[in-house]
Amino acid sequence: MAKKKLRVVIFALIPVLVLVLLAFRAFEHSAAYYYTISEAKELQAEAQKLRIKGQVVKDSVHYDPSIPLLEFALADQAAQIDVIYGGVLPDNFHHAQEVIVEGKFTSGGEFMVSKLMLQCPSKYEGEE
Repeated sequence: MAKKKLRVVIFALIPVLVLVLLAFRAFEHSAAYYYTISEAKELQAEAQKLRIKGQVVKDSVHYDPSIPLLEFALADQAAQIDVIYGGVLPDNFHHAQEVIVEGKFTSGGEFMVSKLMLQCPSKYEGEE
């Protein structure tokens, strides 16, 4: 009888362990770390996919709607990189306070963006 209970407990634990493993793997891949531009420049030679957060440099934005191709510079306090995004210019791009880009560095040193996310000022924040 004890052997039968042990077998039932083991078979009941297997799906629970599988679900815990799947949840852990999903959480592991959803964690987002943003590199600063200085950190990203150090990792440039590794040709890995990076997520970078920075501020758009004023007067560096060039958009060609016929391709569509968006080029701009992204900066933090210490460094700056050139960014290329092959996609449509987001409507609120010029209002964004910070930009988050995901992609890889090219051999020429530019950052080729596969995903562009904007952080705009909230309309719910109080005016200063």
